Amino acid sequence: MVTYVLDGKSKAHLPKRPLMVTMSVVGAPGSAALDVRRGGASDPSVIAHSAGMLILPRVEHEMLLVAIPAQGNSTFPSGTTLHVSVAVDSSQDTDPDRAQLTPRDVSGLSYLELATIGPDGDRIAVVTRLEEPEVELGPLASLARAAARSVLRVDQLSDSQQTMLDVRVDSSASMLPAIADGTVRAILDILAGISTVISYDRQPAVSIVGNRSTAASFETAGDLADTVQQQLSSASPGVGFGTGEQFGQAQPDSMIVLVTDSATDSIVSEHESANSHFATMIASPSRAALRAPSFAGAIVSPAPDGSDTSEYLRANPHEVDSIVRSFLQELTGRITADVRGSAQ
Repeated sequence: MVTYVLDGKSKAHLPKRPLMVTMSVVGAPGSAALDVRRGGASDPSVIAHSAGMLILPRVEHEMLLVAIPAQGNSTFPSGTTLHVSVAVDSSQDTDPDRAQLTPRDVSGLSYLELATIGPDGDRIAVVTRLEEPEVELGPLASLARAAARSVLRVDQLSDSQQTMLDVRVDSSASMLPAIADGTVRAILDILAGISTVISYDRQPAVSIVGNRSTAASFETAGDLADTVQQQLSSASPGVGFGTGEQFGQAQPDSMIVLVTDSATDSIVSEHESANSHFATMIASPSRAALRAPSFAGAIVSPAPDGSDTSEYLRANPHEVDSIVRSFLQELTGRITADVRGSAQ
């Protein structure tokens, strides 16, 4: 029979018959459940066969198909990907007509709208809510994306709240150990993951700041860290980070992120204005910057066992959660203030 893959195609039509919704979970077993809602509450006409299977005996009004965390979790565990299909419920047909939704990584989310299902003339229309494809990321960037979603409680910030990351990487000689041990690459991976949540429509801008500022090139957020790491490894060490081009004017709706090995909060305060925002990712084991009242950003320490920092963080996701939460604190506060201001 017919299988509609709703990837870039927003609607599929199925015969007006009972439907079966099924979900398979890649990741922690039993970590997600399906629900069908109408008017904000579970639709009583739906039969829940299991957490991953629903029967819709009749579709006489529009319903909203959603996925929610299970097993008492408030968010989906990291590494959770959902595969959902809506098919004609027929015991006599081994391959009934179905609509297959785009798989979605839901790590860190507390709720996800999957599709609407409703009558459309003499057929049933299944309309996906997953129109934007998921950005493919590596393991560390995926952990950072999940952490950012958990902190901000959204899949992606709204258009009015989106904030592009304008990353300025210190390439002075003191940064060579942090480049060599993978700490800078880990920071860039974390920023790539965060960017898919806070600025989905605009990729981060990355520049390498030495004796002059050079724009780094990469294709996608998924290859940002490895590509820029290669460029850093071949770049000549610079001098004078803290007084030069890294404080150039930020683009609209963006945040300048300084990747360096020492606190720059006092210098940043001299360059900040009502239209510019700064954050610092410090590649150092020193946590002194956290004591500065004006510091905004996070500390990323090298792996304590001397291993690659990215590998260490992948094995210790709670460290990634802490880094992302600290980095997003200023942005979260700004978004909250804007929401309160618009409500007054």
